[in-house]
Amino acid sequence: MAPTSINPRPGHERQDHRYGSGMSRVLVVAAGGGGDAITASALVAASPEDDGVAVMSYSWDRLMIDPTPGPRTRHDFTGLTELASGVMQVRPASQLTTPGISTLVQLAEDLPLPLLLLDPVDGATGIGEQVHAAAEYFDCDSLMLVDVGGDALARGDEPGLRSPIADFLALAACARTGLPVQLLITGLGLDGELETSEMNSRLDELSGTEVAKLDGDAVAEILHLFEWHPSEANGLLAAAASGTRGVVETRDGSGTITVTSASTRVHRVDAAKAIASSPASRLLDTTSLDDVEDAIRELRGTSEIDYERDKARRLATGNAEAPTVESLRAIDDYVSEAANRGIDYLTIRRAAELVNAMNTRTLQQLRQLLREERAGQYVPPLYRTGSE
Repeated sequence: MAPTSINPRPGHERQDHRYGSGMSRVLVVAAGGGGDAITASALVAASPEDDGVAVMSYSWDRLMIDPTPGPRTRHDFTGLTELASGVMQVRPASQLTTPGISTLVQLAEDLPLPLLLLDPVDGATGIGEQVHAAAEYFDCDSLMLVDVGGDALARGDEPGLRSPIADFLALAACARTGLPVQLLITGLGLDGELETSEMNSRLDELSGTEVAKLDGDAVAEILHLFEWHPSEANGLLAAAASGTRGVVETRDGSGTITVTSASTRVHRVDAAKAIASSPASRLLDTTSLDDVEDAIRELRGTSEIDYERDKARRLATGNAEAPTVESLRAIDDYVSEAANRGIDYLTIRRAAELVNAMNTRTLQQLRQLLREERAGQYVPPLYRTGSE
């Protein structure tokens, strides 16, 4: 699995297709949402032995992009195309029926493979049926499940674990299909949740094997997507593969992440062991998203969708502010102090929080200002605290 740059393989141009090159035909499932779908595309291009034919992903975006908490379902969209029973393809003309933006819509235009919606409305049972039907439609004989950050490794009781639902639900759904599952984990720790010692221990338990390292060639065709896509973990992975190293401060001032060469490693783990020894096993028979949340609450006391509901209420009472040159001075003051604390970069999301540019419009305005006024420090998906 030597890293290469992304280019659609013959027969994989932007069109529907059912027949390919004769290699192992693989349906790719992005465990964490649209950001993981971007990385999954890079991994498909970097895996010459696998003929990846489509990517399935949740539509689950940051509240600053989509103010509705939790993942979206097929009923939240217009313009989807039903390829088979329950298999919904996201198109560039698709759109949400309520306020907000699904980043999958833009990715449907930018990514080389067909992009399919993972709809969690019927829990793991429903998603498993969707994945199985998609595999049949595209004549796939196996699944590639991609997780960036490492939540899919979790046992569920780790104190730093904040957002396990998407990963555990995807694991459970893939298990229900009965198809062989290749579980790939990369960007370990880039979501700022599990500790390095926790992840290394689980990699040992789950027979983890390093199969590749991503480099600049592997992300050359996706790096530009993080000029607009808000995923911090996947953006950090793309930056790491491009050679970025250093300490990064992320959203909510929740801590720092150190980007190293180890961030680019891709590990293959035993999916069956991961499912059996994690809360994914508790989700296997769920038939609704409410069932999934109840199972996670029973384990952890709350779910990340509860957190999003609370945060959405807080955001609804405030107003995002249009950034100005004065806003940039406030960022300048902050990054000067951050540099003294040993911080090399802020994520763009963190910079936006500093000046309350917390919706799609104001975030775009801030990016444009940074591009024009701070070109030496604006290195999407990051903002450098020092000069070049």
